[in-house]
Amino acid sequence: IDWRVCFRSSAMMEDAHVYDILLQIEQIVQSPTFSTWQQGFINAHVDKFEFGDENKLEYTEIFQLYEDGVEQQIVGGLPDGETKLGAFMEALPDYINSEAGKKEETGKAITMLMQMSEFQEFKEMMMYVRKDRDDKSASTGDLLGGTKASDGAVLSVDGLLDRCATLATSGETEEGWVTCFQNDWLKIDKKEIEPEAKRHKNEIYLRGVMTMNMTYIEVLDMMLYFGERRKLWDKNYAGHEMPMGQDAYDDDEYIVKSALDFGTLMHMVGLPRSLLVKWVRRWDSPKLGMCTTAMVPWDLEKQGVDHNNSILTIKCNTMMPHPTLAHKSIITTLETNKMGGMPKWALKMIMSSTAPSMMSGLEKRYIQNVRNAHKTVDMTPEGRQKRTPGALEW
Repeated sequence: IDWRVCFRSSAMMEDAHVYDILLQIEQIVQSPTFSTWQQGFINAHVDKFEFGDENKLEYTEIFQLYEDGVEQQIVGGLPDGETKLGAFMEALPDYINSEAGKKEETGKAITMLMQMSEFQEFKEMMMYVRKDRDDKSASTGDLLGGTKASDGAVLSVDGLLDRCATLATSGETEEGWVTCFQNDWLKIDKKEIEPEAKRHKNEIYLRGVMTMNMTYIEVLDMMLYFGERRKLWDKNYAGHEMPMGQDAYDDDEYIVKSALDFGTLMHMVGLPRSLLVKWVRRWDSPKLGMCTTAMVPWDLEKQGVDHNNSILTIKCNTMMPHPTLAHKSIITTLETNKMGGMPKWALKMIMSSTAPSMMSGLEKRYIQNVRNAHKTVDMTPEGRQKRTPGALEW
């Protein structure tokens, strides 16, 4: 079913029936039966997807098979499936434009159907499953010594903050780094973690150096701001809460629980819908006019690092103005990763597709929706002095 075409059809079925079928379809798609079918489909085809921007003809053919399978699952789950679905398809457009179509519960179902009809959403789901499987394969049986180095000096938050700040200003002077990927604005290097600090046998450092087409103030805003306006550039941000009652603007250490929206398909295959993170900010580090931060996956009950988080390890960033170009800035990132067991070619493919597309997307949307609309917020300590208590913009 091409739901995008359905939404342009004419109406025949009453709103109440459309409402009921939407909820039935949502239940079908969220059922164990559908999940089992989808997992089998993914397992059968995921190896054909490779990291990179190319959209091969084979991907489109697999997507068409997926759409056919989804339709069969829906038809099979509805009473009088084919007959009811035909009338439903014709009535849906007018329902969406009616007052009844504004109900939150059916809005979610409609969004889900639209996303399941988008090739890019499907491809991202397959790439996520491929990367997750490859990560797990690379780190199988690699835990070293139980809790070894879980809070050691090198892999602690303070240790990584210090190391990231040092790398941001030391350039290429530290030995042992091997380049995984490089283009005209991004370079990603890897390095073995010291044996005494490793938690896993395949654990490595990953360092990224990005030259952004944004000023230092703009980069700080893009990276550090939490609030409704973040949706202007971060398409995966769906809101946040502060479980410890802190202030994400004035406090330089705070815990934030972010709601995530990566689309229906990504969450259906296991991507969490929320992420609990402790943020740490160090101003004028490593030098005056620079900022080094840490994103720490957090366990609220233990009040400590969540080393088992499925999507985040401790990640540090040092942001600074470009040394010669005032309209640009540089971000140096440092994190640990368990992809050290991957072949170099495989790691390069992942690095060349994931980080560049994410950061370039953030940058483009920020420039278009914030800079061009003159909505930048100054997150520096000096800038925040202009903030009225409780204000979300200043």
